[in-house]
Amino acid sequence: MKKLSLLFLMLMGYCANSMAQSTVPVPADPMGDYFDWIDGNPFQFPDGTWAYSSEFMMWFAQDLSGNFVANDYPGWQAEVEAQDQGITLNYTTLDRDKFYFSIYTDYDEIYVFNPEEYEEFDVPTTMVPYTIFDGPNGDGTSTYSHFESDFVHFESETNHVENIEGKEPFFTWRIGVQAHYIVDGVVSSSNIVYLEVFPRPVLLGDVTGDGNVDVDDVTALISYVLGNEVDPFVVENANVDEAGDVDIDDITALLSVVLGN
Repeated sequence: MKKLSLLFLMLMGYCANSMAQSTVPVPADPMGDYFDWIDGNPFQFPDGTWAYSSEFMMWFAQDLSGNFVANDYPGWQAEVEAQDQGITLNYTTLDRDKFYFSIYTDYDEIYVFNPEEYEEFDVPTTMVPYTIFDGPNGDGTSTYSHFESDFVHFESETNHVENIEGKEPFFTWRIGVQAHYIVDGVVSSSNIVYLEVFPRPVLLGDVTGDGNVDVDDVTALISYVLGNEVDPFVVENANVDEAGDVDIDDITALLSVVLGN
């Protein structure tokens, strides 16, 4: 009887959590057409240290009144047409104080804002409250060093690493952002929307497109060579032996890579 009661309580908790998640609006995807990446040339001081001036401008989905919106918002054009016709649209607006965002690069690698570099945070942070753009005074009359007017200024990141020994580029392909909406600890998130700054790099063997070359790629490549439909499948990464068509020789070559040979 005690086991049944425990099971019932667990089911109740699961259902309550599922209902909570389903009632939290999903923020609309950020507006990637308005993104911008600005990366100035690094400057070296006489003592040998470097200063960087890279920044990412984001644009989150808002209605014509400047409210953040959920994914049921039909868009600016639909709102303008509705106004012209005297129609009131029904869609979900979001509380600015519950709106957060995360930065990603390349293959969905989330960026961590560490307090050693970003004085705005006390702990390593990946989900940043949008209200950070209101500055220390909380009303927009002041700004933080790294967050201003929907721009994120990066402390030590750049893609101009040609003359900096040992420095890795911030990203090799793209940078993006994901919006989050948090209500009573329950998080709902938009898709990650990217700005492609450079051509996508070819990573031979990464046929699943996740940025890694591993046994999952071997499985996918075998299935593809056998004539099965594989999704996702990055064909340009499949010619592992770089010798013509994608065939069993590529499987052999990929197995050798995965096994470390």
